[in-house]
Amino acid sequence: MVLDRLQINQKIQVARLGERDWYASVVQDITERELHISLPRLRGNLLVLNPGDEVEVRFFDESASFLFPARCVGRRLESIPLYRLVPAGEARRIQQRQYVRLKCLLEVHYALPPEGSRRPRYRRAYSVDISGGGMLLATEEELPVGQVLLLEFNLPLREGTRKMELKGRVVRSFKDEESGKPRAALQFEEITVAQQDLIVRYIFQCMAEQARLR
Repeated sequence: MVLDRLQINQKIQVARLGERDWYASVVQDITERELHISLPRLRGNLLVLNPGDEVEVRFFDESASFLFPARCVGRRLESIPLYRLVPAGEARRIQQRQYVRLKCLLEVHYALPPEGSRRPRYRRAYSVDISGGGMLLATEEELPVGQVLLLEFNLPLREGTRKMELKGRVVRSFKDEESGKPRAALQFEEITVAQQDLIVRYIFQCMAEQARLR
């Protein structure tokens, strides 16, 4: 049952069915059939719901995001007003392996593939964002489109830091509008399912932490 996946004080997001804006809320109570949540807000604006309005509820854990439909059945008036939602279907996992992009600052070391038996000469850069399919890299030099790079960086997962050794191909090269510094959009190549799963786990770990802090 969808309510079994949730817990009191959990951060969630709510959107009116058919609309794109997601409003932040918190689970305040869970009954046998209902979910009671704080009034959802987005940049100070309140999501006004009336009995019968249909919504979608989204929540995160450390490996994925989930979505389920619900219907507002009214308000619960206590010290703070709450919306009463009744789930209208089961939660489904949102498959976002390639598409969820997280803004993050990771130290990344990159090198051109060496010739013969030579050792690669790594240079330091920093990630701007990362997804299961690639990353945006802030560098000190311009990198040509099509260039393959050897990449090394660490993922600070809850269970411990995992070192990543990947290949990436430059698919776009440009200068940042604000800083004027070079940026290289990379697509991971020859990435294994296990490596991609680690990156996705890191992304959703960060998203879950950000949701708890809102």
